[in-house]
This record gives sequence, structure tokens and C-alpha cells, in this order.
Amino acid sequence: MRYIKFAVALILWAAPVFGLTVESVTDYGPTDRAVDLKILSSTDREIFEPVLKRYVDKFPDQRVQYTVASTSDISAYIPKSQEHFDLVMSSAMDLQLKLANDGLAAPLDLPDDLEVPDWSIWQDRLVGFSAEPIVMVVSKKDFVGKQTPETRRELITLIRKEPNFFKERVITYDVNTSGAGFLFASQDVRQTDSFWRLAEVFGGAKAKLVCCSGNMLDEVESGKSILAYNLIGSYAEQHAKTRKNLQVVYPKDYTLILLRTALIPKNAAKKSEARQFLTYLLGEDGQNHMTQTTGLLSPKSRSKLDQGNFKPIRLDTGLLVYLDKLKRKRFLREWNEALVQ
Repeated sequence: MRYIKFAVALILWAAPVFGLTVESVTDYGPTDRAVDLKILSSTDREIFEPVLKRYVDKFPDQRVQYTVASTSDISAYIPKSQEHFDLVMSSAMDLQLKLANDGLAAPLDLPDDLEVPDWSIWQDRLVGFSAEPIVMVVSKKDFVGKQTPETRRELITLIRKEPNFFKERVITYDVNTSGAGFLFASQDVRQTDSFWRLAEVFGGAKAKLVCCSGNMLDEVESGKSILAYNLIGSYAEQHAKTRKNLQVVYPKDYTLILLRTALIPKNAAKKSEARQFLTYLLGEDGQNHMTQTTGLLSPKSRSKLDQGNFKPIRLDTGLLVYLDKLKRKRFLREWNEALVQ
């Protein structure tokens, strides 16, 4: 058997030992040897599994353990116990950059022939391996005969015009608990002066606040919610293939582009194995296979990323602005005052 999903009992046992809430633990590769590479990631196993299976097929002597946890849990755990994992992957660019900036990441030492784009790597400590649009998703059946909002201003206007239609049927991240949700909201503030008006109309509509993209997609598919805001595009597109009520909307005013990033913890036990995995993932075969099987875009996909409304989130220290304790506290206070009405 090429991979094994651990029993629920093991996952429940792992949580207190690791010091973080573990969503799943899966092994890939030969079962008759010790684990060679331990990956901690915020990317759902179902999304990233094709890459992991391809990797152990190409390197049959490697056994990889893939652990999934939330972005916030990952960033809180690594400073306390970074030696337990060899590679850390997360969609929360700002939290990853903080770990690297705080000296908790080892040099990547990637081969020069990988030709990693300059905009997707930071100081040989942090690298983006996929680029993903941040989208809205609407319920097709509920928007029959209605205008589908294509910009944030249109969304504000629609909610104000039909408050009863949207009441308790809008859903988005709870930025108090979701690292990725906080990143997207803080980037919205930097992109548009209408963000706080949008937050206020969400509050007036009694928007639901949740931790994860999966919760939002389930709500829209069932019709309990009719619009989800700021979802990761790969999740939305993947679910839309089989869930026919989901319509993915790429906002025309601007569509944020997220980099999923990876770092090697400074005290990781298997740095060479982590570099081998990253070298494969960032290489031509790894990037092509990832793009074809997961819905994740390669940072090298300039033809798709150069669309006028696409706004890549810059991988630089500007990401740390809203992680300042006072700025973060002020942002969350304003957010909660707007959303919790």
C-alpha cells in the first residue's frame, strides 16, 4: 500500500503531543521504513495528494508524512518546536514571512537551474510554490435572474438594495482565528478604500464567520449561504467541478493572488530531504504536474498571472505591517465592530 491515512485515534493522540490541532496525518511511500520527510502544511490533503503520490513514485525510497493543520496553529507551533517537522507549507504568507524574518528558517540552497521567479522567493529562506487567486463564490440557483456581483462596489450596492435577500446568507473567514483570512482582509485594506464599507454591510447582513474555505463552500452548495467572500481559488474551482451550484467569481476591480510558501525550519532534522522535495516541487515536472492535477497555478504561469485585474500579494516585509501587535489589535477591533452588530 503506497500511502496510509492514520486512524482517528492517532490523530487525537498527536494533537497534545505536537502542541497543535492536527486535522489529518497521512503517510506516502514504502511502509516498511522510517519516515524520511515530515511536512506540516495548511493545504488540504485532498488538494495536494496528487503531488505527494507523484513524488514517492519518482523517489520510491522516500517515505513522506504529511500533516495538515491551520495556518494560525502552524505559525504558533513552529517557534516552540521547529525540530519536529522538516518542511513547513502555508497559505498565510505573512505568518510564514514572520517565521523566516525571526530567524526560524534555514537557507533553502536551491539549485540555480530551477529559475525560481524573483517575486516568489525571499532571502533564500522562503519560497512560493503555487500562486492562487482569491475569489468569491455564489449560489447559482439563488442568483437566477439576478445580477452576479463582479466588483466589491457592486456587492455593497446589492446587499444594501436587498438586505433581506442577503441576511444571514453571506459567509467569509473569521479573521480573529484564520491566518489566511486575516491576510486577505488586511490586503483588501491596502487595495481599496471601500473595504470598511463592505465590512459594515457584511455586519448589517449578519454575515457568518468561519475558519475555513471548506465550510464556506459547503454552505453555498447547500443554499444555506448564497455568497462566500475571499476564498482560495483552487479550493473553489476543485469543488465547483462536482458541486454544480457553485459559481466562482474573479472580482474585476482586483483579484488578489496568494503565494503558498514553504520554508525549512532552522532546526529541522532532515534538511537535505526537504531540499530534495522542494527541488522536485519547484522543477518543471513538479510544477507542471501540480498545475494539471490540483488546480494550483505555478508562480511561473505569467500568461495567467499577468491579467490586468490580478494583484499578486508581494512577498516582502510589507506583509509584516499588520502583524505588529498594536496594528493587528486595532485592525481586529475595527473588524469586529463592523461585523458584530
